[in-house]
Amino acid sequence: MTEKLPKLKNTSWVILLVLAVFLVFSVFIFIKDFPGLRRSFIFRSSEGEGLRIENRFEPVFPQQGRVQNYIDELLLGPVSEHCMPVFAKGTKVIYCLQNGSKLTVNLSRDFLGADAVNTDFRAQIELFKLNVKKNFPGIKEVELFVDGRIPFEKIPEKN
Repeated sequence: MTEKLPKLKNTSWVILLVLAVFLVFSVFIFIKDFPGLRRSFIFRSSEGEGLRIENRFEPVFPQQGRVQNYIDELLLGPVSEHCMPVFAKGTKVIYCLQNGSKLTVNLSRDFLGADAVNTDFRAQIELFKLNVKKNFPGIKEVELFVDGRIPFEKIPEKN
């Protein structure tokens, strides 16, 4: 035995139509004003040994890709004056390639522009890797190059 659906009155159809129009309008406004994806940026504190977190919104579909856009923003440095940049000012991404869960990043030589006596380059690299892995859980390994070379690699002596 089949059951028949109850018939709706004309006023009910009007109410449903008005609700549908409001729903479509709300979705359109939400998409138009959507701020983007929320990303966390971890920087060293300028006031001590601790770390500070900044949250920013990034575009959903950036032209250079989500990972490289995030790295470009990370290299620009913090917005807050209470934080220190991850790398020396002027450091840029030469290339950024993702192959599955491995990310390969080549940074410009400006990375070395910091004071070598007072700068812990290993800590900077670990902070960079931490930032990338926290914001992109699919990336398990980050391989970093500086001007095409692996940092801290011994250069063979010429005979």
